[in-house]
Amino acid sequence: MKSPARLLCLLWVVVLTQSCSDKPASPEAEIRDYIRSGVEAAENRGSDALAGLMHDSYTDHKGYNKKQLEGLLRAYFFRHKNIHLFTRVDEIELLTENEAIVQLHVAMAGKVITDVDALSALRAQVYRFELQLIKQDEWLLRQAVWQPASLGDFN
Repeated sequence: MKSPARLLCLLWVVVLTQSCSDKPASPEAEIRDYIRSGVEAAENRGSDALAGLMHDSYTDHKGYNKKQLEGLLRAYFFRHKNIHLFTRVDEIELLTENEAIVQLHVAMAGKVITDVDALSALRAQVYRFELQLIKQDEWLLRQAVWQPASLGDFN
């Protein structure tokens, strides 16, 4: 078999093996994947991708709905060409099998944040978030509250 054909066969074996797994991902693992998707979308300045992670009835403590937040995100992405996030999930609390509250800290900077020690050198902005998620086939953000935090919150 030629090399590309071997590679294709190997990929199919991997995909089929993973799809036949009896054990579905835990809700906590799904939520961590959801957060990683949000970070990736933000770093890629993907307002549509971020909007896809929000429930249609999204609201936050500042009174924004989904459509208003999408507009704010577009404006933020227009003003900031480089966005890099560093997150720490503090707690995932499952209220029901389809509802969760996530508390996390997010540091934002214009350069790659390699670790906690790099935060102060980059003058990163740090925020504490509380996210209310709901699962409808996939996890979606239903409500959010955020506030400024300090670099010390990452220690």
